[in-house]
Amino acid sequence: MFLKKYTVKVPGSCGELIQGMIDGINFHVTCPVNLFSEVCVSISKNSDIICDKSYHKAITAMKKTLKYYSANNFGGKIRINSSIPAGKGMASSTADISGVIISTALSLNETINEEETAKIALSIEPSDGVMFKGICMFDHKFGKIHEYLGNIPENKILILDLGGTVDTLEFNNKDFLSILKENEDKINKAVKILKDGILEKDLQRVCEASTASAILNQKILYKQNLPKIINFSLNNGALGINIAHSGTVIGIIFNKDFNKISKFTDKLQKEINTKLCCFESEIIGGGAIY
Repeated sequence: MFLKKYTVKVPGSCGELIQGMIDGINFHVTCPVNLFSEVCVSISKNSDIICDKSYHKAITAMKKTLKYYSANNFGGKIRINSSIPAGKGMASSTADISGVIISTALSLNETINEEETAKIALSIEPSDGVMFKGICMFDHKFGKIHEYLGNIPENKILILDLGGTVDTLEFNNKDFLSILKENEDKINKAVKILKDGILEKDLQRVCEASTASAILNQKILYKQNLPKIINFSLNNGALGINIAHSGTVIGIIFNKDFNKISKFTDKLQKEINTKLCCFESEIIGGGAIY
């Protein structure tokens, strides 16, 4: 018999606005978009957890949350309905995991904050910072950095899926230290530009920073046709681009009133001679909804 049930929605991301290293600490700047994982958790006094076994990280998240609140004798049921593509660098796992953590805590009549959610999520795998409100800087490996930056102006983002998948755990176990150190000064400059852009509500400055980070990441995870996509985008109405630094997607960012995305997409596909899987979205503020 189920005692309490809560439903929580957590956004996915289009990769990150910036990712790199500052003072030896890995971090990223979140890029949450209006695609969501909707998680429903029902708590029971039976210690069994009922869930589709393909969501093994979500099951782990529930177990760890129950342990966190000394409720090891409880179990329950997890249902996940997600519109976030998996394995693309769009925070699908983080959204599922965070949704389970928060909804499990609420079902236990507990209040859980963003930092606690991130701590439990990071004990499972490196995590995106989409559980935090707004746009934030976040250490996706150890949680040493968390800085709220604000929100960016209304926008449109065309998300391009270049195909394939990237395993988050495998990627984050690779050693990119020398490249990250080489990029550190330029990443620091990009962060300053981005912070100024958010403060001044200047989407152009935000996109300048995210484009710079995308270019620097080519030495870490190369994306075919990226220079062509950047040049075409900047010459055809876009303000800039961003990427999934450990995934396969590219975001092309426009002002909110840009109304030629369909024509833009057709011309871009001809320009790079590639059929693209793409969809329109919007960069929003992060944080759970319940």
